[in-house]
Amino acid sequence: MQYITFLLAAYLMGCLAAIPTGPVQIEVVRRSLTGHLMPSLAVVVGAFAVDVLYGVIAFFGIAPFLREPGVMAIFWLFGGSLLTALGIYVIAKTLKQREIGYTDGRTMRKRWGFLGGLTLSATNPVMIIWWLSGAQIFRDVGLIKDFSSEVAVSFLMAGSLGLASYLTALSLFIFWAKEFISPKRVRQINLFFGAFLLLLAAYFLFTSLRSLLR
Repeated sequence: MQYITFLLAAYLMGCLAAIPTGPVQIEVVRRSLTGHLMPSLAVVVGAFAVDVLYGVIAFFGIAPFLREPGVMAIFWLFGGSLLTALGIYVIAKTLKQREIGYTDGRTMRKRWGFLGGLTLSATNPVMIIWWLSGAQIFRDVGLIKDFSSEVAVSFLMAGSLGLASYLTALSLFIFWAKEFISPKRVRQINLFFGAFLLLLAAYFLFTSLRSLLR
């Protein structure tokens, strides 16, 4: 019974970790809004793969290396550059079109959605800290005592499924709700998302610069 409670808690923790707005959530919503459900779900799959990878890194010994300031600075720099390019692309594409169409060839390709999920999640090594923090919380409350390899894998899969479940539900809901949103409103939402991506990029670049100057 305690093991089932542990898995449910890990799953719910994964759902909660996916709620704060970030680059992956923005891409999921943006693609669903423009009628591209499968590419949106491909973003979720790509993000899921990286979340699992970071969990493996966190639980099996490479985390100290990635928490080095210099290495983290490179991650932030790469992430900021990627988000800047993506934000500019979204805004330019939206301003160019009077109405939001549903035939953007690049957006409709599932492989680009998958690669987008991979790259956007890869620029967020903070997930390593999330995994380690979650494990420590479960130790503190007594849900787990010995964090063995089997427990680590169970925690990893349950937490990752929680993350992916929330993003999948978000994608499906937005895809359904878009029928009730006017093209003008979709255009405004896309502009907002583009601007938000640029703000995130500025934060990433600032964090990278601060780490490099220390």
